[in-house]
Amino acid sequence: MPSGTYLTSEQIAYIRRHFANTPNKELAKTLGISVSCVNYQAHRMGLRKSPEHSHEMHRQSGIASSGNWGKIELTPEIIRKRADSWKKSYRTEKARLMFGLEQKTKIKVRREPKAKVTQRRYLRERGYIIDEQTLTAYYTATTRRATRLEAIGRGTKGKIHSYYDFKLWQQ
Repeated sequence: MPSGTYLTSEQIAYIRRHFANTPNKELAKTLGISVSCVNYQAHRMGLRKSPEHSHEMHRQSGIASSGNWGKIELTPEIIRKRADSWKKSYRTEKARLMFGLEQKTKIKVRREPKAKVTQRRYLRERGYIIDEQTLTAYYTATTRRATRLEAIGRGTKGKIHSYYDFKLWQQ
C-alpha cells in the first residue's frame, strides 16, 4: 500500500462491495484516497471488474473489449503481415533519412549499426576521445585502455569488430 495511507475496515468493505461495477476514480473520490491506493487494495483482495463494467468502459472509450466482442484473433498470417508492414515502413523511413528528407512516421530509425554505437559508448566510458570524422579513438595517460580491442585492426572481421583506429593523443 502507498506509504502513509491506512484504510479503515469500513473503507475496505466499501471497496469490496463496489469495486466490480464502479470506476476507480469514483471509488477514490468517495473514500478520499488515491486511485493507486484503490488499485492496490483491489489487487490485494483479488478483486476484478465485472465483465459488464469492462465491456461498458471499453465501449465508451472506443477500444475493443477484452471479451469476444470486437476481439481480433492473431493468426500467424496476420502477425507476418504486420511484421512485413513494419519492415517496409522502417526501410522507407531509413531511405528518407539517407536522402535528407524528413520522417513521416515516429518509427525510431537507427542511422548506424547498434554495435558501433555500443562500442563508441564503451570507449568513451573508458576515457577515449572519439573523432567520428576519421574514425579514430585517441587515448591519453589516464585512459583505461581496451588492449584487446586496440589489437584488432579497424575493419577486421571476426568475433569482435573494431570500428576505430587507436592513437595516442598528441596536443
